Amino acid sequence: LTKGGKPSSPLIVEAANIFIEQEARVKLTDSGVLIVKDSSANKCGVICSAMEIMANLLLTEDEFLEFREEYVTDVLNHLRHLAKMEADVMFQEYKKTLGEGDWGNSLPGIAERISRVMNMSSDYISEQLPKVVEMKEITDLAANALLPSLRRRAKNQIHRLPEGYIINMVAKYLSSQMVYHEGLDYVERSIPRKKFAQVALQYFEETKRINEILDVVRDASLDSVDKEEILELLRIGGPRVAVSNSKIFAPSGKNQNSSD
Repeated sequence: LTKGGKPSSPLIVEAANIFIEQEARVKLTDSGVLIVKDSSANKCGVICSAMEIMANLLLTEDEFLEFREEYVTDVLNHLRHLAKMEADVMFQEYKKTLGEGDWGNSLPGIAERISRVMNMSSDYISEQLPKVVEMKEITDLAANALLPSLRRRAKNQIHRLPEGYIINMVAKYLSSQMVYHEGLDYVERSIPRKKFAQVALQYFEETKRINEILDVVRDASLDSVDKEEILELLRIGGPRVAVSNSKIFAPSGKNQNSSD
C-alpha cells in the first residue's frame, strides 16, 4: 500500500510459500487487491516434488535417465492441467459473490477453502478405502494415477511403495478428481461422510464410463450444434448424475444428510 493507503498493484500472485503474512493479506484484500494465495499459486511446486520422489522410488537412476525428457514433458503438461483446474474452481467460486461479504468469499479465503475441502475429502477416503476394497485394487488405482510415461515403465513396480503411501496417493488422486470437476459445494455438502471412499470410487468409474460415451457421441451422425450440447451436458453433469443414481445412495430416494 502507498502512503495514502492505496494499493500499488491490483493483483498479487504468491508464487512462493508464505509470501505475504495473513495480516497483510487481510489489509490488502480490504483495499481491493486480488490475491492468489500461496496454497493455490504455488501448489504445482509441491506436486512437482512429489512427481520427482515417485520416479525416484520406482526406478533406478539409469532407468530414469532413459526417459527423463519424456517424463519432464509429462510433468509439465500435468502441472499446467492442474493449475488450470485450480484456477477454474477458485474463480468460479469468486464470481458467485465477487468477494463481497466475509473473508471466505475473498480469493485468499477461497484458496483456503479449496485446501480444506481437498484435505478433508482425501482424509476420509484414505481412512475408508482399505475397508471397502482390497489392497490389490488400491494398488491398481495407484498405477493408473501415474503419469503416462512413468506408468508404461513402472506400473508393475508400484507394489514396492509402502501401503500407507499407496493409499494416500490414491486418496489424493480421487479427491482432486471430484473437487476439480464438481466444485467445492458438492464435495463439502453432498457426499455422506461415511461413504466418501465409496462415492469417490464410483465417481472414478462413472467418469471413465462417461468418457467412453463421449467418444461414441463424437463419432455419431448428429447435427453439429446438438452434438456439442450433448457433449457439454455429459462433461458437466454426467459423472455426478451417474453416481447419484447408483446404489451408493439410498434407492428409496429419501434424503440423506451429508454427515450420515
